[in-house]
Amino acid sequence: MRPAGILAGVAALVALAAPVPLMALTVRVAAGADAAAAVAAAAAGDTVQLARGIHAGPLRIERAIVLRGAPGAVVDGGGRGTVIEIVAPGTIVEDLTVRGSGGRIMTIDSGIHVVLGHGTEIRRVRFEDVLYGIYCERAHGVHIEDCSLRGRVTPRAERGEGNGVHLWYSDDVHVTGTSVERFLDGIYLSFANRTVVAHCRMSDNGRYGLHTMYCQQNLLRGNLFTRNVAGCAIMFSNRLRIENNDVIENRGSRTYGFLLRDCSDGTFTGNRMVDNTIAMFMDNSNRNQVAQNLFQDNGWGLLMFSSCSDNEVAGNNFINNDYPVALDMRRTNNRFDDGALGNYWSENAPYDLDGDTVSDVPYSPVGAFAFLSKQYPDLAILSKSPAVAALGVAERIVPALRPSEAVDRFPRIEPVEVSGVGRVAGAPAPVTPGWLALGAFGLLALLGLGGLRHGWRVR
Repeated sequence: MRPAGILAGVAALVALAAPVPLMALTVRVAAGADAAAAVAAAAAGDTVQLARGIHAGPLRIERAIVLRGAPGAVVDGGGRGTVIEIVAPGTIVEDLTVRGSGGRIMTIDSGIHVVLGHGTEIRRVRFEDVLYGIYCERAHGVHIEDCSLRGRVTPRAERGEGNGVHLWYSDDVHVTGTSVERFLDGIYLSFANRTVVAHCRMSDNGRYGLHTMYCQQNLLRGNLFTRNVAGCAIMFSNRLRIENNDVIENRGSRTYGFLLRDCSDGTFTGNRMVDNTIAMFMDNSNRNQVAQNLFQDNGWGLLMFSSCSDNEVAGNNFINNDYPVALDMRRTNNRFDDGALGNYWSENAPYDLDGDTVSDVPYSPVGAFAFLSKQYPDLAILSKSPAVAALGVAERIVPALRPSEAVDRFPRIEPVEVSGVGRVAGAPAPVTPGWLALGAFGLLALLGLGGLRHGWRVR
């Protein structure tokens, strides 16, 4: 027998001896049937399809299956424990409503609890009346897409419990297109590196819209943070990219748009911080780049402690803030320009004789009253008083009265185009170039002299 024939025969025998792979099955479960038993009996690769109606939890997924709901399918935990627990990598849960978890923090009662379920995908799932929404621990590569989570916490009630999306020791997680409301923290990241949170809405939470602790290289892009105590609290986390987010109306006695505590080497670009008590607060945060952001209609635009160093704030718009910048230091190596261009300050009264869109005079964004009211916040009630206005005039005339050496050496005449947002809404009209302004003043002067001369002739 020829060698080629021998090889073909061997191959045929091996093929016959190999186990035939089973076809993946779709198991349909009617409302009121035993969904937990159906999930437990499903083999890896199977799909469990829940019919419209209520299915009793809890469900425990131990093999990589697809758990899918028909329109109107609900998994109800009955107020006890976790509704769906996933311990199998590669699981998919989609198109369901999950509701009615227990209320115990110690047992992490959740809508969905993922433990070591690497690569789990949770898509188009609605969470209602749950303590935690999605809790992932030691589960890398999880994807959460187009979900809606609603908890039990009264908005801005910091004594509430349970977070919407809670990641612990889970890296490379993507959370996209998801809304989270009425939890203590909308999204909480702890030791969760390279996490992406994009195009999500965090609103009406008890404390923070998003909260990071001990994270590295996370990306927050295109999100909305509104009506929280703090829109985004970044703590002990480094090398983050915060891009094109809207941080709006986070107000109260100590509310922040961005709260940075021990956050270094990050970039903040294209963000809109509008109508917050404090748009951005920085403590012990170093070497951050803050560029092309909008600070508008806030109490404080940027509040920075003396523990901060080597941060660069350039190319931003500061518009109609009560205090554009407040520092607790006279000398600082934090920069308010990049060496060529600075920021736009609506409080500044610039003039541009050479028409290069940069003011010919540096601007000091830290006023004496802002410096003082930072130490004594109750004084803020006097911020619009004639005495404070007179103090501001005195500072401009006598530079020695300025409380801080922080200065923008190249303040801009016109607002900056904020990336991803376009022309700033409500910004003052662009300032006329200097030579046109001089011409206008000259014309007014000639008209005034003409009027005086006419008056003399009348007499």
